[in-house]
Amino acid sequence: MDKKNAIKEKTNIFQRMLEDKRAIRHCIQKGGDLKKLAKQRDIRFATPL
Repeated sequence: MDKKNAIKEKTNIFQRMLEDKRAIRHCIQKGGDLKKLAKQRDIRFATPL
């Protein structure tokens, strides 16, 4: 893996993290099902829901 791919992959991971954070925030504000969102987006929380 060359350096450009490694940098690009890291930004993609960071971008996905930000999108997940926005989705969680939106779900909580709208009163949605957080467990369903976590399963759809493959999000793992530090404490079980």
